[in-house]
Amino acid sequence: MTATESQAAPTRKQIILVASGILFTMLPVTMLVPVLKELVSIRFSVSNFWAHAFMSTSLIGAILFAPIAGRIIDSSNHRRWVIGIALFLNGICFLAMAAAPTFTFLMIARFLEGAMHITALSAWMATGADMSRGGDSGKVMGALGGMIIFGITVGVPLGGVIAGDNANIVFVAAAIASIFAIIFVFGLSQVTIGDNAYSQFSSLTRAIQQNRWLLIPYAYTFIDRLSIGVVVSTLSLYMSDILQLTPAQRGAELSYFLFPFALLCYPIGKLSDRFGRVWMMASSSLLFGFVFMSYGYAEGYQLTIVMLISGILSAGMFTPTMAISKDLATPEQHGTVFAGYNIAGSLGFVVGPLLGGTLFTWLVQSQQELQAYQSTFLFTGLFEIACAVISLPFLLKAVQAGVLR
Repeated sequence: MTATESQAAPTRKQIILVASGILFTMLPVTMLVPVLKELVSIRFSVSNFWAHAFMSTSLIGAILFAPIAGRIIDSSNHRRWVIGIALFLNGICFLAMAAAPTFTFLMIARFLEGAMHITALSAWMATGADMSRGGDSGKVMGALGGMIIFGITVGVPLGGVIAGDNANIVFVAAAIASIFAIIFVFGLSQVTIGDNAYSQFSSLTRAIQQNRWLLIPYAYTFIDRLSIGVVVSTLSLYMSDILQLTPAQRGAELSYFLFPFALLCYPIGKLSDRFGRVWMMASSSLLFGFVFMSYGYAEGYQLTIVMLISGILSAGMFTPTMAISKDLATPEQHGTVFAGYNIAGSLGFVVGPLLGGTLFTWLVQSQQELQAYQSTFLFTGLFEIACAVISLPFLLKAVQAGVLR
């Protein structure tokens, strides 16, 4: 079967299988967030900086392995096996973290987990891209993107509830979710991408050289994930240290961000198919930057409102970047282009927690703890605003050239 043929008749069942697989693949990503302090700082008697570093370590593994994963995905005639093996090994890594005797062992297992997770996720996304035609890529990628965020959304409160008095049990639950996702692999149709000439003779670097417009969605994805990285690490610690919220309460507050994010991905994808993606992506990024700056000044119902607005604006950024990446890729490049998309996102997640942790650690030496958190959120919000402002001339040029819409 050629790439064209595989795209010609995507069934609703196949899309549902991919979406379900993505959901359970993403659940473990944020199950750890509500108990981050307990799993790392308290368990191994390390500072909050190392709790930030723990969140970033899996993403370092993802960044380093993603180019290899993309080539494997595009060149393999057995994509189902790629997804299944990656998910199984991902689950094993979580079990290793649960049994980790030392902090070093924990970080090694976390690094390897990142490599396996990025392989599974990139393969799911490439499979979804194969199923979407040019006119409905926003809708299909929006549906799959919604499952990515929904998995993250459910993972946050679920992790807080599962933890109870034993935070370590969350690692076991994450392993179960990852391995359970393998079930959805068995119903997928086999995927063969033509003669695979692209994946045999080129790489992500060559894909970008051939189409430099890919740098636009990659840049937005990097900044978006950088901000989310600060949310799941620094904001989580802020809610613990300043607002004195329990793990379950922290998870609930983060869910107010993530539920509208997940629910709006599909309708925003449809809107982007009809009205264009560029204006939605840029305006959402600009507004999100200003909202992000208010995090350290909100509490109680104010924080809840700010989280809801953040989720709406994040959906406006996230779905167009996925759809644009798909629009700019040929079928033979889906694995490689989405591996690149995930590299950009993973790099943002790496930089986010480290940036938040470094800024806070530096600022708290000369400021009150609350002021240090406020300054960290103000500085991070500037990245979102700068991304929209700096990219605007390039976006307008791409629209005028008919490359983007």
